This record gives sequence, C-alpha cells and structure tokens, in this order.
Amino acid sequence: MTTTGGTRSFGIDNSLRPKSSPYGAAPEGKKEGSKLHVGADIHLKGEITACDRLIVEGKVEASMTSKEIEISQSGVFNGTVDIDTADISGEFDGTMKARKRLVVRKTGRVTGDISYGEIEIEPGGEVGGTLKKIAGEQPNLLTEMESGKDTAKKTDDAESEKESV
Repeated sequence: MTTTGGTRSFGIDNSLRPKSSPYGAAPEGKKEGSKLHVGADIHLKGEITACDRLIVEGKVEASMTSKEIEISQSGVFNGTVDIDTADISGEFDGTMKARKRLVVRKTGRVTGDISYGEIEIEPGGEVGGTLKKIAGEQPNLLTEMESGKDTAKKTDDAESEKESV
C-alpha cells in the first residue's frame, strides 16, 4: 500500500477510478427527471410544480401536475393531481386525473372525484367517491407540459420582437 497526498491507492491508479457524482445529483447514465420525496414525519402544503415523480410517506396537502405519484402505506395526500400514473398504498382524498393508470394497492384508500385511463385495485384496496373512465388515448403529460413551455417561449419571443421594433 502506498500513500500519496492523503489518498490510499491500494495498487490501483486513482485516475482510473470512476468519478462520483456531486451530492444530490443522479449518477451519470441514470438520468432521472425531477423527484420529490416527502418523508414520514413531513407535512407539506402548497402547489407542486416541475416535479416528474412525487413519493409521499408523510402528509401532503397540495395541487400538482406531474408524471407520477406514489403514496406509500404511511402516506396521505389531500388535494388535486393531474398525473400520468398513480400508485396508491396509503390514502388519497381529493380530485385525481390519472391519464394513463391508477393502481390502488391492498392497503390503499382513494376517495374523491377520480378519473382514470386504466385502473387496477388489489383485493383489500378501497375506492370511494366518483369514478370516471377517461375516453380515448391520453397524451403523455410530460410531452404536453414540454410543448406548452415551447409554445409559451415562442409567444414570449414574439412579444419581445414586437416590443423591440
């Protein structure tokens, strides 16, 4: 074993070792969208924007437009979501539009005004309120959100051009 400048090499050239990602960044090669994880003892209120995936283990009272929501057994969500897929093992109460798929696990309880593309309810899962199947193929929400940003940017650019003329 050799030591150079406080770094132990154990016979391996350190320049050949893979570089670690900065704290909080996704490792290279595994590019994920934005993810928000609400821990077990956390209570979050407000509006959630620019989040691709929300994982709820605590309590959330919010409105949200996103790709995915996962509510764990200990999780509670009250509010409004417009989402592609929802996986519910805890409690959801409010208005949900699950464009692609809604899965209610055996420990899950969903109540409120619910719209869905596909639904799966495991034995033991509870669903109450108004259920409505969404007719036809729904666009991917992320694609729709991105195209909305592009349209807004083009509109802003056009407005800027008018002002500068």
